Amino acid sequence: MEKLQIASSIFLNNLETMKATLSLLEFKLGKATEDYIFAKSQIMDFFYNNLKKLFKKLEENKIIKRCDCKANLRCGFKKCIKCSGSGYCNY
Repeated sequence: MEKLQIASSIFLNNLETMKATLSLLEFKLGKATEDYIFAKSQIMDFFYNNLKKLFKKLEENKIIKRCDCKANLRCGFKKCIKCSGSGYCNY
């Protein structure tokens, strides 16, 4: 049984929540509206910046470390079995 990858689980759970939120906004506001475009950029910034802060704290406490695949958090899902695109894996 493979060990649970903490950063990957946190990342995928938050990514799913962000996508669902953006889908609801897109439905309500329309994809091409200024309101949607602004809200999307703000939500994505909050999501990625907060995850980055959390992952840095976990890294400082030697719970997670940078993944060998060197994924960029802001690039979304990646087919890495350790990090899923979060850029971090268990220490």
